[in-house]
Amino acid sequence: MFTKNVTPKTTSVTIELPADFIGKNVKVTAVIERREKPRKAASLEEIHEKYSKFPRIDMSKFKFDRNEANDFE
Repeated sequence: MFTKNVTPKTTSVTIELPADFIGKNVKVTAVIERREKPRKAASLEEIHEKYSKFPRIDMSKFKFDRNEANDFE
């Protein structure tokens, strides 16, 4: 497999292939890659504002027994 990223300046593009591709059927596919803009890091105030709407639950006394959870009898 051979991959090459190019940014064409005209409608005509020439690429050089490796020597072991000579004499073989080669498939060329052109795809426009979309580059996503990096997200801005949320500030602590934004995070607090977003999640402060949800009620808080005290999980300090919660116990999970895996054997009891998997006992189907």
